[in-house]
Amino acid sequence: MLKSLIARLIVLFLALLVILPTGASLRKKRVLAKPDTIPLVERIQDFGQTGRMSCSTFPVKIHTSGRAVQVHSDHSQLLPIYTRSGAFFMAVRLTKGVNWLSGLPSGHYFINNRPVTIN
Repeated sequence: MLKSLIARLIVLFLALLVILPTGASLRKKRVLAKPDTIPLVERIQDFGQTGRMSCSTFPVKIHTSGRAVQVHSDHSQLLPIYTRSGAFFMAVRLTKGVNWLSGLPSGHYFINNRPVTIN
């Protein structure tokens, strides 16, 4: 009886070693906020000079029109959008010329290190 129990535990342990990927853990890992994004929300006036959020590679012109955002770019590039708290929201692929972003939920965003409000 005891030998069969030990044998079953060994088989179960070996099965878990095979099934679980290397480095996996049974507990959820905590994800901490990036410390470099926290001061950006507190000092919006310094945002363009000291910000560490990603911005587009080439300069863009941003205009809002109701719930839509018009972005004019001279090059094809990726444009990251961040929430008011500094968390990454989405990246948009821009084409050369005028691009319209619609469907963003109402709120405050940082697009290319500039505050933008969607009503």
